[in-house]
Amino acid sequence: MSSPTPENIGRKAELARNRAARSRFFMRAAAVIGVAVVVAFLSESLFFSGGPQKPPEPPPVQAAHVSGGLSSFSGIDDNAKPFSVKAQEGVQDPSIETLMHLKNVSGTFVRKLGGDVAVTADAAEYEVKKKDLRVSGNVRFEEPGRYVARLSSAEVNLDRQKIVTKEPVQVETAGATVSADSMETSEDGKVVILRGHVKAHFSTDVGD
Repeated sequence: MSSPTPENIGRKAELARNRAARSRFFMRAAAVIGVAVVVAFLSESLFFSGGPQKPPEPPPVQAAHVSGGLSSFSGIDDNAKPFSVKAQEGVQDPSIETLMHLKNVSGTFVRKLGGDVAVTADAAEYEVKKKDLRVSGNVRFEEPGRYVARLSSAEVNLDRQKIVTKEPVQVETAGATVSADSMETSEDGKVVILRGHVKAHFSTDVGD
């Protein structure tokens, strides 16, 4: 057996370096191919899915909306007298829970010293908490034996029973018909104040 010579040792070292270089080359090539495959997979997924998609938007939040047929409200005013409001249709306001929109309205309340007041209208808004009734459309107030008032809109607080309108009004009493630009009643109903272009037509009964 011959002993290794410097020439053989050098040749073996060179062969080892060549094998190591080829191994590193194949490892790098495999890594590059792996990265290319991953990129190609992601690109294909994005292509078939139409690209990144936004999450679905939640449905819009709608305010509560309560409606119904016949509606009625009743209570006791500051003078311990009853009042009531009735409507053929009542719809709760979508923003204000205590506000009702009414159609074909009729209501009654009692004056402090007695005497019923009746009101009818095509429509109204009733603030349940404040007891404010705003009537509109063919409005008619009547205190039997005293007067009938016809107007287009008015406000009345059912706790205090004060009627206010800034619309033209016509008031009929037993002996006269009076028109004016506005009307206001006192809380006890004893005083009816007419303002603006007040005109009165007095009726007389002529006997035979």
